[in-house]
Amino acid sequence: MQKCNNCNFPFKWGKIYKSIMWFYKPIQCEQCGTAHTISFSSRFLASFMVLPIPIFGLILSPSENEYINVLIGICISFACSLLIPYFAKYENNT
Repeated sequence: MQKCNNCNFPFKWGKIYKSIMWFYKPIQCEQCGTAHTISFSSRFLASFMVLPIPIFGLILSPSENEYINVLIGICISFACSLLIPYFAKYENNT
C-alpha cells in the first residue's frame, strides 16, 4: 500500500479506493497534511484494469445469454477494481 512521501504514514485502502473512483481525487495525509495526486502510470493502470474487462467478459464468457455475459463482465470489472489500491502510486502535489 502507498505511504505518504513526506512522513511515511500509510494511506488506508478505502481512502485510495474512494480517490480513484471519484476521478482521481487527490489524497491528503492525515498526519502531516501533504497532498498527493495519483501518478499518470497508475491512472493508465486503473483504466486498463476496469474499462476493457466487460468486453473480455463478453468474449470469454461461457453463456449464450448476452445478459449473463454482461453481468459476468461487470462482476469481473468490479473484482479488478478492488485490487487497484494495492497497485496505485501517488506523488507529492507540489
